[in-house]
Amino acid sequence: MKIYQTMMMVSSVVLLGACGGGGDSAVTPPVQVLPQGQFSLAISDSPMAGVTHVGMVMGELVMTDAAGVIHRHDLQNMAFNLLDFQGINSHLMLESIDLPQGQYHDAYVTTQQGDGNDGSYVDDGQGRHGLHVTNGQLPVSNFEIVADQHLAITMEIDLYRGLSQEQGRYNLSTQAMWSINNRQMGHLLGEVDPQWIADCETAYPNLTPTGGQFNHLAYLYPEQVTNINQMADMGTNPPAGLTPPTAVSPMMEDIDGNWYFAMGYLPAGNYRVGYSCLGHLDDPISDDMTSGAVVMFKDSGSITIETGTLGGQETVHECGNGNGGHHGDNHGGHGG
Repeated sequence: MKIYQTMMMVSSVVLLGACGGGGDSAVTPPVQVLPQGQFSLAISDSPMAGVTHVGMVMGELVMTDAAGVIHRHDLQNMAFNLLDFQGINSHLMLESIDLPQGQYHDAYVTTQQGDGNDGSYVDDGQGRHGLHVTNGQLPVSNFEIVADQHLAITMEIDLYRGLSQEQGRYNLSTQAMWSINNRQMGHLLGEVDPQWIADCETAYPNLTPTGGQFNHLAYLYPEQVTNINQMADMGTNPPAGLTPPTAVSPMMEDIDGNWYFAMGYLPAGNYRVGYSCLGHLDDPISDDMTSGAVVMFKDSGSITIETGTLGGQETVHECGNGNGGHHGDNHGGHGG
């Protein structure tokens, strides 16, 4: 008899629970928590002659997931000199933050536009000038976060192609930058034949810049460029039949007179290198080849950038006869 009464009581409790005991209570489904991975973001640049400081002020990282949800990460107006992080060096802006797994798109880092007093700026030796970035945003390529894995991306800015001055203000075009998964990129280190330097300067005595110091540049082209006659300068609208460079870097001379250059965070693939000593005449916007102001002096041939096992493998390339294996390791280099 006691067993029967106990079962009746239990049945009554279950019935009351099923009825809810009232009309206002609701069952809240559990929140689905997606597995997470880690994300890091860094920034690097190529050096540029005539500029001593590129002050960047970063606001936040903004990204949208596959469900259309916008994620934001505050960078707290992070400020730094971009020129401190050249070649294979980079500045880590975000380190191993947690993100839900999945695809992300429309990602960018906001920048604080400058007026010369506040925000981003450029110092060119003639004073501090405001720096404006296109739309105030540095774009980040689409990426995927995989659960329990770490994704590291680096944003590379090519200052020679992207930085221009107009009416006392500097503008940075984001068309001259890219971002790359660190496992899918490599670095380029060029050893430059000193005879190339001497011959180019001798060939253009009438184009000697003010102060007598030529600006020696290495131009990197995509693999469809097969000879020097297809190499354009940095202008945004190249002449028919010419291809603009993918990246541009100054050639530098160390304290022992050895010439070299470096390009970092290049997507793996095949490229070709050109050289000119007339970089001081190459405007990043206008076509300076049609007028004859800029001439590509040497074709350094094709190269292959490989990633290596974990990314970041360094490829050494000789321009002409090279420089005997000197890579500017003493850090005493200066732009030509």
